[in-house]
Amino acid sequence: MALRKHILVFLIFFIGVFHIFASDANYIIYSIGNEGTTCKFEDTRVNCIYKDSDGFIWIGTGLTVERINGQYTLPYHFTEKQEGITPSPFLVNALIENHKHDFWVGTVQGLWHMNHNNFTLERMFAKEINFSVQKLAKDEENRLYIGTVNGLYIYDGKELRHIMINEKNILSINNRILDIVVQSPNSVWLLTTNGIVLCDAKSGALKQYSSSLSSCGQFKCFIKVKDKLYIGTEKGGLLTFDLLHQTFAPYWNDIKVPVTNLTYEKGILGVATSGQGIYLLSLTNGKSIYSAICGTEPGQDLLSNNISSILLSQGDVWCGTGYYLGLNLLRKRNEAFRRYDKGLFKSKDISIRSHLSTKDYRFIGTREGFYYVNEQNEKIHYVNVQNDKSGKLRSNLIFSFYEYGGEILIGTCAGGLSAFDPRTGTFNETPLTRTCVSNDIFMFLEDENNKLWLATSDGLYSYDKQTQTVKEYNASNSNMPGNIVYGIYQDSSKRFWVGTDKGLAILDSTGKCTQNILPEAFRKEAIRYIYEGRDGTLFFGQLNNRLFISDKSLNHFRYLSPICPSIVQDDQGYYWLGQWDGLLRVNEKLDRFTFFPAINDLAANAGPPISKDKNGLLWVCGIKGLFMVNPLAEFTPSPIRITEMQVNGKLYANDYKLSADSVIKLKSNENTITFRFTSLGYESPELIKYEYMLEGKDSIWIELANEDKVSYFNLPAGNYVFQIRKFLDLESVNRVSFSIKQDRSWLTYATITGILLIAIFIFVFRKRKTIVSATTPVESVNLDQPETKIPASSTESYVKLSDEEAGDVIHTLKKYMQDQQPYLNVDLKQSDVAAAIGYPTYLLSAVFTHYLKMGYYDFVNSYRVEKFKQAISEGQHKKYTLVTLAEKCGFKSKASFFRAFKKFTGTTPNEYIQQYDKE
Repeated sequence: MALRKHILVFLIFFIGVFHIFASDANYIIYSIGNEGTTCKFEDTRVNCIYKDSDGFIWIGTGLTVERINGQYTLPYHFTEKQEGITPSPFLVNALIENHKHDFWVGTVQGLWHMNHNNFTLERMFAKEINFSVQKLAKDEENRLYIGTVNGLYIYDGKELRHIMINEKNILSINNRILDIVVQSPNSVWLLTTNGIVLCDAKSGALKQYSSSLSSCGQFKCFIKVKDKLYIGTEKGGLLTFDLLHQTFAPYWNDIKVPVTNLTYEKGILGVATSGQGIYLLSLTNGKSIYSAICGTEPGQDLLSNNISSILLSQGDVWCGTGYYLGLNLLRKRNEAFRRYDKGLFKSKDISIRSHLSTKDYRFIGTREGFYYVNEQNEKIHYVNVQNDKSGKLRSNLIFSFYEYGGEILIGTCAGGLSAFDPRTGTFNETPLTRTCVSNDIFMFLEDENNKLWLATSDGLYSYDKQTQTVKEYNASNSNMPGNIVYGIYQDSSKRFWVGTDKGLAILDSTGKCTQNILPEAFRKEAIRYIYEGRDGTLFFGQLNNRLFISDKSLNHFRYLSPICPSIVQDDQGYYWLGQWDGLLRVNEKLDRFTFFPAINDLAANAGPPISKDKNGLLWVCGIKGLFMVNPLAEFTPSPIRITEMQVNGKLYANDYKLSADSVIKLKSNENTITFRFTSLGYESPELIKYEYMLEGKDSIWIELANEDKVSYFNLPAGNYVFQIRKFLDLESVNRVSFSIKQDRSWLTYATITGILLIAIFIFVFRKRKTIVSATTPVESVNLDQPETKIPASSTESYVKLSDEEAGDVIHTLKKYMQDQQPYLNVDLKQSDVAAAIGYPTYLLSAVFTHYLKMGYYDFVNSYRVEKFKQAISEGQHKKYTLVTLAEKCGFKSKASFFRAFKKFTGTTPNEYIQQYDKE
């Protein structure tokens, strides 16, 4: 059961996919759409796969055409009813987007056109094409080429033309068009079982080419790459047809089963077979570079060896099974991020706190001691307090390593410093290790005079190896702002920076610290990390995870919004920032961000967990291992698409109608809006971090993780723009504009009320006049008699309560909240509260609206905020993350917590904690 839960974490779109290959394989295989997955296809016979101009993946099945939208599918159904019990009555053979969002579908029954308004597929040319359509293609002028079992049809948007390969014998096998390749406008190649045909689409002229390589059997499929056609055959081989010399040649014959489909991307030819899985071939040398089959290990391979369709897209391989088993996605392993494994040593599931690579050894510090691995013979050594008989390693939590004078200095948490010789496996004593015996050693720095500096929890230490003297600098003897020194750095201007728990300072040659040239913010904020970029830009990582930036001259200072426990610059100039949930890459101008989520649990710990080696590779200490990052790897960005807009709980428009350059007009009562969106990189949901903002309501970007939708309730009238993007990725923004009309119903009601009052006044006046006329002579009527006043009608839109009654309700409500603490339930509803205190829900609503002057959720969240503040006063923020602590206080999401806390306190949670800790 535990293993199953672990596997579910690594799903691609949905729960239930399977991690397939061993760590040294090129791809990880996932199953999609079958039993055991959250997103199920309506039919699991995937016979066709297609990628449209927006980047969406489509599948054609035996019953439907479905678009894969990340965690779910959007199915299109055929308008004709299924007849009989045929398992795949509408088996889809071909899909194509003729022009933007104009989709055509070829099935065993004929040709169909996609209707996006009602998500249906409507039959086209039912009289002319009432047999199987095998293939679809288009040219630059959007002419549609329809390959059928009865020849070729060409549709130019007005006229449908028919071309037969063998007009003399309409039943000839040569009239079965298996595949189509467009060479140029009016010139297309057609594949038949016995050869290929060049067709002049304008004149209808045909030129046939037959292969003399009979050993390959009949032709099955083909694809054009540059000046060659690659042809899949019945007996498993691949042939080529040279378009320049018009000659056939054998190409690849490693299999003996039919080739069912071909795909191509960036020098790689994908081969689907009927019986031996898939192969990826390098077109450079015609060699197989990868293959996958079914049957190697149950649950850890392809779903079937009978592959009906294949698509290469951005390095991923999509495979449709010939049987009713669903879809396989082969996701190429990200070579940029690789967990460190050496011989028998596997860093997986080890929480790594520090790392050092030397000429012969790699040192890996953990919370339970340290490992050192001999890079040559792969021998593994493990050292901790328990197995160190010398007693010179005094703590198992290893904060830092440093190579100094042939020894490895080991900085620990609360155990001071140890000096280790990996050649002998022994610890040595030095004046420095005898001085630092019980403090925290955060980091080391060696200056140009070979003097060693240590940042520790009780000050700054320097060590001169020649004289073997140790000197201590602290708040008492050097004017340092604080005694806890987290970070030290010497920049290119020879300034020696010291980051302490009470601010930043510069240590001069006399051993005194100064803060005079620094802004006020630097003099108080705790500084954890200091770094200088190659252009002289200085970065100061504050303990509250904000990043302060200065130019080299210290004339211009600013904050950078991303949180940043650590930073390093690669050889290309990109800065890499270590964060708790992944890595952030920033260009040298600091205006372009790319976020890499916690791939394979890669997540930086506190402190300086990122380092760069002599080869330019980055090493990141993660909570589930040590990771190597290759900054030269290709990082392909994936766009975001808003797929749906729901209004008042119902689908209002999909992405074919949503547009950033137009405004959707909504009525005043159409004010509960939900947007759904997806990343077209098809990443696992837990590996995507979004930000969204609704212009007209939100003032800041709000983070969102593990969700693919955002809802807004009871929006007031106004103009809005909903924006969604990848975390801090300014170039991935997708937006929708809409407006909500002003509610003018009150004007209508006022007008109707006025008319009614006037009518009543006229009726009463006339009635009175009639009565007077009947009882009194006209000349005796007293015109000065005051007119009878009609009492005005007064209604209230809420339940009337006396102040005493309202006070009773409020007292009962507050007592219930204080005594029972129901707000700790993240799903607490107003109806639950009303039932608990014995009052009807409508009465409670009236109390909130007219007496407490706040909404129900604001009322409940105010208690949650106070509970959080109480937890801070008890020091629980030192044991839990903010998100975990917020959940313990009743908040359902990080976003709602931050909004509520800011609303009731005027500060962010981080600012509040920082201020509290100062006090």
